[in-house]
Amino acid sequence: MAQTGIYLTWVTAAILCSVALMPVLKPRFVKHSWSAYVDMFRRYWFHMLIVFSVYLWKDPLDQIDRALMASTRIEITPYIYAIEGDVVLWIQKGFKSDFLTEVLTHFYVMGYMTAIFSAFIYPIYADDRYMADRIALTMFYVYILAIPFYLFLNVRVTGDVIPGMETLAYDLTPEIRNWFVQIDPFTNGMPSLHIGMPFAIWLAFVRWDEDGRWNRFANVLAVFVILTAFTIVYLGIHWISDMLGGLLIAHFAVNLADKTRVAVWSAFDERLIGRRFAYFVDNPRLALRNARTILQRAVEPYRQASKKQTSVAIITVLLLTTTILVYDATHQSFPLEGVEVPSGATGDGDWMIAVNETAGENTAIIAWNLSTTESYEVGGAPWDAPPSVEISGEKMVIYNGSRYDWFKIDPSFGRITPEYTTSLPLEIEGLGIGSTLDGTAYVALLSDQGIIVKSPSGVDILRIEDSSDATALTVSGDTIIWGANGSDGPEISMYSVSGETRQNYFVNASSDLETELTLLEANIDVDPRNGTITEISADGTSIAVTVDVGALRRVMLIDRVLGNSEIISEPAWDAWSPHLTSEKIVYLQITSFFPSDDPYESNDVYLYDRSTSDNVRLTSGSSSVHKDPRVVSIGAAWLVTDGDENPVLEIYDMEETFEPYSRVLLQAAVVMLVPLLMVWTVQTASEKRAG
Repeated sequence: MAQTGIYLTWVTAAILCSVALMPVLKPRFVKHSWSAYVDMFRRYWFHMLIVFSVYLWKDPLDQIDRALMASTRIEITPYIYAIEGDVVLWIQKGFKSDFLTEVLTHFYVMGYMTAIFSAFIYPIYADDRYMADRIALTMFYVYILAIPFYLFLNVRVTGDVIPGMETLAYDLTPEIRNWFVQIDPFTNGMPSLHIGMPFAIWLAFVRWDEDGRWNRFANVLAVFVILTAFTIVYLGIHWISDMLGGLLIAHFAVNLADKTRVAVWSAFDERLIGRRFAYFVDNPRLALRNARTILQRAVEPYRQASKKQTSVAIITVLLLTTTILVYDATHQSFPLEGVEVPSGATGDGDWMIAVNETAGENTAIIAWNLSTTESYEVGGAPWDAPPSVEISGEKMVIYNGSRYDWFKIDPSFGRITPEYTTSLPLEIEGLGIGSTLDGTAYVALLSDQGIIVKSPSGVDILRIEDSSDATALTVSGDTIIWGANGSDGPEISMYSVSGETRQNYFVNASSDLETELTLLEANIDVDPRNGTITEISADGTSIAVTVDVGALRRVMLIDRVLGNSEIISEPAWDAWSPHLTSEKIVYLQITSFFPSDDPYESNDVYLYDRSTSDNVRLTSGSSSVHKDPRVVSIGAAWLVTDGDENPVLEIYDMEETFEPYSRVLLQAAVVMLVPLLMVWTVQTASEKRAG
């Protein structure tokens, strides 16, 4: 894929730059040889393991971060903006140029890779174990210390917050934006690791390079930090506060590396690990005995109560509590009980309806009340094939072929049965439930004969003229809304049943010129002018539609009053299946630049907040296939399939972030911390007096 190619180009360029600069920046006593590159893997494999392990953690932690943002919406961006104002905007506007944007975008990614890679590789290449030990630990601790901030103190990039500020790096090209969107939640601003990591490394060299052998490299790092500070502000990524956070993280990381280096490397020195393994193989009994002795020595200081032991108890309580709370906040989805093999699902308000298809048995339809968590069987004559379901409040219609059943959802009798069953001399292609201004319920049917409006019992009410070309249908109260192919492109038509008035809106599904040209260059054929509206969801003020523009689909939001439209999905990614409420929109999208015809291609559920225009990815299954997302009373719901497993209907609860047991745990932790902190305070005072 194009974005993968860009990333590989950056990585390759960073490695080549690091190697090319080594003869200039290495200590004078180090002789350059290619064999040393091979030998350093043997001598410093554990150093490499702990440093590069952070990249293995990044993706899972980003997924946790996305889940926490979707569940808790905790962020401190407004407070930072209130303090800083438009300072970074002034910098961007004062220096903005196409040339500078291009250069600094590549410097932002490739320059950072070069600096970090060089800082780690140079000492181990030179076999400077003294510096290698300290640099590796420093880099590791910088990332460790940043994790709590990324999870619990989310800060958005400046280009997404400040009016007039642009995310110049992210939007340089669609391929670059696609890559950034996949690897970055855009909420990990505080602290800035682009400042924190190189500054921590520079600080480590300044602190521990006693004979000045690394002076040249340290001086280059200092210049790099200064250039990076300007870059991240200019590109619309970081706040000034983010840089301050990076400097503080760097300071603590270096101090922590100093305090732990002896213990860490006495246990994990590559030279000792090999000897210990050979010793264990030669005499395992003696090795175990020695290990027991070492363990006893490590535990001995903690047998007698002191400030150190109390500190460990406090940290343990905090870690256990935080772990469980994070687990709750990131595991909001749960399967719908009573639905074994759902083939389709829909929902509205407090009700979820799932079509349960079991081999060798009649299709079962299950209604699940989200407020009471009780499930009910939906009755009626058996269906020849799995039907579709439409629901609006307490009203529901199940349909397939030429038949539809009308329901008023009433679980009083334990089983929900239809009030009316209607068979028609036509095939139903789509259906919507509405009510006139005087409260009369109706059903709008889409067929090859156009749109027909009927009563719940099947009596004709009206037929909408010139609607035989309708491509999709929905209903919102008194208004019937459908898509059609107009002379200027896809159109939305709206018809008032009570007023018998009609409006037409042109839907512009075109993205910016650069995105369209990039898609064209990648042989991804899109034709927004001849696009087709395939799905519609609406409320009283807005309409969400899926527009098929050729090789991919785009999810759009249309203002019913003004008629203007905007693309809310990534325009270069395939997106579909929107469901809209007054506050939120859920839809499906693939995180790939290149669309596929495979219906089982992995995709994710996205939540669009209409009040903030923010998109949050609710799922992150690399091999998961999601289907039929809906906004319901407590959050969102969808079908999910992992691998070859049967689909599962999941509910994502965005109201009850924490389970009852976790709230009890939090209360217990607070109670426990009070005496522990009191004891810790007394012990601290006593130990200082004794000392």
